[in-house]
Amino acid sequence: MTILPQNLLLPRRTVTGAGSIKKLAALADTFGSRGLLVHGGSLERSGTLAEITAALPAELAMKRYRHLGGEPTVQAVDALRTTISEFKAEWVAAIGGGSVIDLAKAAAGLAGHPHETAFYQMNPKNIRCSSIPLIAAPTTAGTGSEATVVSVLTNPERRIKQSIREASHMPAAVILDPALLASCASATIAASGMDAFIQAFESYTSRYAVPFTSALAECAIEKIATNLLPFFKDPSDIRAAANMLEASYIAGLAFSHSRLGLVHGLAHPLGVRFQAAHGVACACTLPAVFEFNRTQIAPHLRRLHENLSVDVEQLIGEWMRVMRIDNPFLGGRIDDREAFIREVLASGSTRANPREVTATDLPGLIERITGG
Repeated sequence: MTILPQNLLLPRRTVTGAGSIKKLAALADTFGSRGLLVHGGSLERSGTLAEITAALPAELAMKRYRHLGGEPTVQAVDALRTTISEFKAEWVAAIGGGSVIDLAKAAAGLAGHPHETAFYQMNPKNIRCSSIPLIAAPTTAGTGSEATVVSVLTNPERRIKQSIREASHMPAAVILDPALLASCASATIAASGMDAFIQAFESYTSRYAVPFTSALAECAIEKIATNLLPFFKDPSDIRAAANMLEASYIAGLAFSHSRLGLVHGLAHPLGVRFQAAHGVACACTLPAVFEFNRTQIAPHLRRLHENLSVDVEQLIGEWMRVMRIDNPFLGGRIDDREAFIREVLASGSTRANPREVTATDLPGLIERITGG
């Protein structure tokens, strides 16, 4: 069996530890003297953004760009691409959650391209190699976007949520500073933590998994299993925050190469239709998919129990109860069911699922998730 994925893609440099965000200037300076710092509102409100920018040297020409919130749209990427071009940015830094990093990743990667972002979402073969490096510093422990070549974007006009995958979009540098997680709200910790765990678990059980990705996924599963609840209960626990941040990062490295599974194949279109947070959508989709895949994932569950003493099913149930994650899909209806099914089946995540998924399987799964 091949140990490594056929095309191994890693960030060029990763720095870790509390206070490591102070290395932003030194990292940025290796790419040029002009750059854009993309951030979210919470970073600004907490005062952290002011602390970061105050420490930057005067000779570093940097423009701040605030993401207005919500999951990134193709239109938001176009607006940021315009700013990158007008400012003549030589690098882009993203300090924020997965939405901020995905937005900046797509905009930096598509900077200088002639068409709108929506075109490349549907025609990825037309994407050229990126020339603008990205520095990613996550402020949540969840999406793993800082360690992937993927940007998940929504197109509200077409009512789709679809990834752009491009090898040259891998962040050039990553900063994993657990101090950046100190202001995380409990709901964010819960949703992003569930997302990280499910990404690790789906990578572990993916039909495209290889020993390299499985080892990373197993490590992430162990770290999240022992640190998510301590971090949820006490966001000031710097050790738990650091462990969750590292787990999210290595889960990102794993699934970027192995792909995911049916949970993400369902969660993306469900999230668009119900306006549900991605981590919550994944968590509430998992039980139905878990049951659907039970026979195929039984050996993986045994290995996790034997090697790590992790009972995945019990753990998920405890997390859902303690962190009070409610199902936003209960009682809901999917009016465009045929289009929904086509979207799920077309997903690369669905194709990586350990059990083959057909159109006849999905109505039952939808009913289990929505309760009828």
